[in-house]
Amino acid sequence: MTLRKFLALLTVALVVILAIVVWFFPSDEDFRTENPFWNGTSKLASGHSLVSLESLSDLPASPQGAVLILIPYIEFEPSELENVRDFVTGGGTLVLADDYGFGNQVLEHLGIEARFSGQVILDPLFNYKNEWLPRIYHLTSTSVTGNVDSLVFNHATCLVGVEADDALALSSSFSFLDLNDNQEWDDGEPTGPLPVVARYNLAAGQIILISDPSIFINSMGTVDDNYSIIENIAGITVSRLLIDQSHLPHSDLHRTKNLLATVRGSLAHPVGTLVLVTALLIITLRPIWHRKGDGIEYTG
Repeated sequence: MTLRKFLALLTVALVVILAIVVWFFPSDEDFRTENPFWNGTSKLASGHSLVSLESLSDLPASPQGAVLILIPYIEFEPSELENVRDFVTGGGTLVLADDYGFGNQVLEHLGIEARFSGQVILDPLFNYKNEWLPRIYHLTSTSVTGNVDSLVFNHATCLVGVEADDALALSSSFSFLDLNDNQEWDDGEPTGPLPVVARYNLAAGQIILISDPSIFINSMGTVDDNYSIIENIAGITVSRLLIDQSHLPHSDLHRTKNLLATVRGSLAHPVGTLVLVTALLIITLRPIWHRKGDGIEYTG
């Protein structure tokens, strides 16, 4: 075997090994249900019959009794916003959990006046470990907040434009919005109590706004009563709990996994299988053809 052929085979082997490693390595992306690390939602998925959606076009045509968790870090297409509207007006429950994403795009389309501030909320007194993790004690007694004494948010924002009757949870009086990111309260910066959870009715459905999606991740679900509010939200439905994965940020690992899945799907197709078998036959028989060609004697 020549050095060139050896290097070619070694390269192919390394590519195959790397592909296998990538395929079986768990996702490390924020909020992904297949991510078992601190920033994933694998615990939420394992604790419920959670259905992950890779497209909002896959929302059920009959949404009564269904809950959709939407964490919007990617901008929406008009058709996707219509899918969300149809889901809610058809009787579904939308849990819109956002801090610095595109939640306001959804609210505007649905005609809800409340907005996500997009500015970080800090609480120097009532917090868990530090001011970036505010503790939420002021809770209205509802089906969403039942058996919940306190919540802990993580680098959260707050809601603005919320009427008192629509607010389900408020930050403490010592909290404030850090508009200039200097980690100190300055004159003119809004102070607590600030709404962080709210609920609205829309046609046959309802919308629950949460100004921090971090309560769903593995590392935060067990802090204080975060998991209890998740259980309450899941308990709203007796049939289906859905989570949209199509508007989460994509890492290089996720894109590579999708590419491998596409290749795998293509090879599983009869045409793809035929192409693969043909290529393997050519690679296998090529040395034989070369040896036969080298043995031919020409006379003239």
